[in-house]
Amino acid sequence: MKLRKSIAVLGTGVLLAAAAACGGSSSGSSSDGVLNVAYHLAPGSLDPIEVPIWQLTTYTEPMYDAVTYVDPDGNVQPMLATEWSFTDDTLDLTFREDVAFHDGTPFNADAFKVNIDRLLAADSSPVATMFAAVDGVEVTGEFTASMKLNEIDSSIPAALGDRGGLMVSPKAIADGVDLTSEDAGSGPYELVEYKPGEKAVYEKFDGYWDAAAQGVDKIEIEAIGDGQARLNGATSKKYDITYLTPSQFEAAKGAGLDVEQKTGLWFINIFTNRQRSELGNLKARQAIAHAIDREAICQAVYFDRCKPTSSIFPTEFWAGSDDVPADYYEFDQQKAKDLLKEAGLPNGFEFEMLFAAGADPYPQFAELMQSQLKEVGITMKLKPVDINQLSPLYFFDKKADAMLGGGGQVADPGQSLQKEFASGSTLNASGDAPGGLDDVIKRLAETTDQAAREETAQEATKIAADQVLNVPLVQPEVLFALNPDTIDGYDASYVGAYAPTRGVTLK
Repeated sequence: MKLRKSIAVLGTGVLLAAAAACGGSSSGSSSDGVLNVAYHLAPGSLDPIEVPIWQLTTYTEPMYDAVTYVDPDGNVQPMLATEWSFTDDTLDLTFREDVAFHDGTPFNADAFKVNIDRLLAADSSPVATMFAAVDGVEVTGEFTASMKLNEIDSSIPAALGDRGGLMVSPKAIADGVDLTSEDAGSGPYELVEYKPGEKAVYEKFDGYWDAAAQGVDKIEIEAIGDGQARLNGATSKKYDITYLTPSQFEAAKGAGLDVEQKTGLWFINIFTNRQRSELGNLKARQAIAHAIDREAICQAVYFDRCKPTSSIFPTEFWAGSDDVPADYYEFDQQKAKDLLKEAGLPNGFEFEMLFAAGADPYPQFAELMQSQLKEVGITMKLKPVDINQLSPLYFFDKKADAMLGGGGQVADPGQSLQKEFASGSTLNASGDAPGGLDDVIKRLAETTDQAAREETAQEATKIAADQVLNVPLVQPEVLFALNPDTIDGYDASYVGAYAPTRGVTLK
C-alpha cells in the first residue's frame, strides 16, 4: 500500500497536539529546563521567505506559526487555519481567533493578507514559485479570507505549511524590523539571542494558544558544521538532540545514546544544469545514471544506512511510480559507455560538480562517484564549497555545471515537481522542462481528486526519470542521537531532514 498524504482536508478546528506529532512527550516528563540541539546547518537569514531549504525550518519552527501544519508523516493539518476548501477560483480559509504575535499584534485575516502580499512581491524568494497560482488575497471577514487564484493549485494547502506560510507580524513588517536576525512571529517560543552561523536561543512565549507545543522553557540550537564536534557533544551529554552522519551511527549507539533513524522523502541526487557542459545531452545524462554504483555508495559512504534509488519519490509513496524501481538505472558500465557513443561522446566528457566541503559524508560520496564515472570515461571535476553557500552558488548564481545535494524537502509532491523541474522554477537551474513535464505538473496542480493526483504525479515521476533531469542516487536515513537521560522518544520529519522541536519535552 502506498503512503498517502491529504491535500485539501477540511480542518476540524483542533490542531493535533504537537507533542504527539513530534513524539517527544512522556507521562513523567517536566516542562522545566533547556532543550539543547546540535545541528549541522546555519541559516543565512531567519526571514521565512528567504530560507532556501526545508532543513533550515529547524530554526524558524520555534518562533513562527504556519497557516497549516505539515506533520512528521507529511500530512497537512490545521494550525492557524482551522479549515480550508477550494472553489473554482479561490482557496477559502477560516482562521483561529485566539492568536497574537510576540509584539502583541493580533493574528487575523488582515495579517494573513499582509504576509501573502509580501510574499507575492518577493520575486527572488525561494518559495515564491510555490504560490505562482495566487494573484492575491481578499479579506472576507475578521477571521476569514479567500486566496484569489489564476488557476487551481492543489498543493497550496501544503505550501502554507512550508516557509511561505509562516506568518510574520504586520507591525514588524511596517516598522522595518530586520527579519533576517530578529523575531516577529507568533510561535511557541521567542528568539532571545541570535549569533548568525553559530547559535539561536528561544524562550517560551507566555500566553501561547497551544500549550502542548511548549514542552520546555528554553531551546538552544547550535550550528556545528564539524561532525566530530557534534558527536563529542552528544556522547558527553551536552546535547539532547544531535544531528548525526551515517559514519557516526555505531559510535553513537556504542556510547549509549538512543538513535532516531528514518527514511522518508529525503534523497540525494546530482542536480544538473542542462545548459552547461554536455549535460544538455539526454544520453550523456543517462550514461552518468548507469555509471554510478549506488549499492557501493550505500555500503562505503552510508554504512548501509540508505537505500539506492533511481526516482525522486520511492515506489511506496503515492507519487512514486512502480515503473521506476530502485534499479531503473542499474549499475552497468558497458551500457554507460554505449550511451556515450550514441551521444557522440565516445571519449567521454568533463563537467564540474559542487559539493559540501568538510560535511560528512559528501566529500567521500563525491570522490567515490568521481572514480566510478572515470571508469566509463566521464571526468567529474570536484569543487568543494561551504555547505551554507551551495544553494546560492548553484541555484541563484547558476555558474556551476552540477551540484551534489538533497531533494524532496517539500510537503506535497506537486510542490517538489514544480520547484525542481518546472520551467523557470527556483531549483531548476537549467530553466527548461523537457518531456512535456510542464503540462503534467500543471495538470497535477489543477487536480484535487486524490486518485487522479496519484496517477498524474506518477506520470510526472516517470518523465523526470526518463529525462534524467537530475540523477537520483540514494535515500539516506535521517539520523539523530538522543540523550537517553533527557529525551524519551523523538520523531524526525518524514518530509525532510530537519529537527522538529514543538512539543518535545525533557524527562
